[in-house]
Amino acid sequence: MFHDGSSAHRRAPASQAAWLLVALATTLSACGPRPTSVQAPEPPLAAKAPPAQVAAAPAGPKCGLPEDIREADWPRVLTSTQPKELAPPRPGTITLALLPDTQYYAACRYPHLRNQSDFLMRERKERNIQAAITLGDLTDHNAPEEWEFFKASLEPIADGFPLLLTSGNHDLGDRGTAKDRNTLLSGYFDEAWAKKSGALKEVMTQGDLQNAFYSIDVGKFRLGVLMLEWSPRASTVRWANSVVKRYTNHRVMVATHAYLYRDSTRYDYSAKGAEQKWNPLEYGTAQGKLSKEGNHDGEMLWNALIRKHKNIFLVVSGHVLVNGTGFLTSQGDAGNTVHQVLANYQMLDEGGLGYLRLLELTPDGKTFHMKTYSPSLGLFSYAPDQDFSFVVEPPLYQ
Repeated sequence: MFHDGSSAHRRAPASQAAWLLVALATTLSACGPRPTSVQAPEPPLAAKAPPAQVAAAPAGPKCGLPEDIREADWPRVLTSTQPKELAPPRPGTITLALLPDTQYYAACRYPHLRNQSDFLMRERKERNIQAAITLGDLTDHNAPEEWEFFKASLEPIADGFPLLLTSGNHDLGDRGTAKDRNTLLSGYFDEAWAKKSGALKEVMTQGDLQNAFYSIDVGKFRLGVLMLEWSPRASTVRWANSVVKRYTNHRVMVATHAYLYRDSTRYDYSAKGAEQKWNPLEYGTAQGKLSKEGNHDGEMLWNALIRKHKNIFLVVSGHVLVNGTGFLTSQGDAGNTVHQVLANYQMLDEGGLGYLRLLELTPDGKTFHMKTYSPSLGLFSYAPDQDFSFVVEPPLYQ
């Protein structure tokens, strides 16, 4: 969704390397006709197979981030980039991929999600990639043509690979307005599709993947991934609490669309109100009759679910623009550390330039290295908010 900037994070400088200027010079306004896509160089990580082509319908005249929303200091590219991977994963590393807001890839028919899918399959064995976790806003307008393009972009993903989906505000309501909770997601991705990975354990509502629990055997421990809908309702939180209690033999991470804000604090409408822009409680899904469903923002979800369970160690979310990054470490009621991560790239040119996160658990069982990489550009970003490490206590395994 839309959000604004923080001086605590680095922004793109006025001048960029010459090669990048040439590439970006071909990109038109996000509000204009479909721009020429940035072409991916030969990836340095592995030999690249010829990419399959995704049929592209014409993008609308207003696809992408509206220029009247963008502020002058919002970045269009990431800084501190280079093709070399400075710290390749060591043997025994376990990797999870995070795919933040892909809405403009779907709306503008950009190839970046297809490039990400190809990368995940190409690097799956070498990097020991166990799953890819989306962070909502899969589409921009909750429209059939966008869902069709989104699904086609995922064709390289093998049936046995866990690809975890949940909703963002743009996946709900007429034309993605989130005036209600109607979504087309289930018409394109159902339980039968999700069960092909072997990871899906249960869903809150039959046929609906927005609230689902996945179990992934990564060898030395069992990873649980709890996917939660946009602005989880009270009934969703009750279900989530019961699920986490049933899977006490799993270490659990939670993914939901809007949780952490760009200043590295949780969304907290009761304390900060409109000071934190685009709080979930300001949308139609939390207004009028729908307000009786008990919608949650980040702080509410922390108190009602996250902090209560000693086996939860991580929360990941998207939604927020401007710098699109945040990181917070809190202590659960049982003394366990809970790391909370915000990642979003939709404010960059072409809706994100293909950047994703690689979350690497090192062989010590407790240290994670977070990396940012674009398969489309063949570039890593080493900016401090894009490349960093954190330690989980207690360790996930010893």
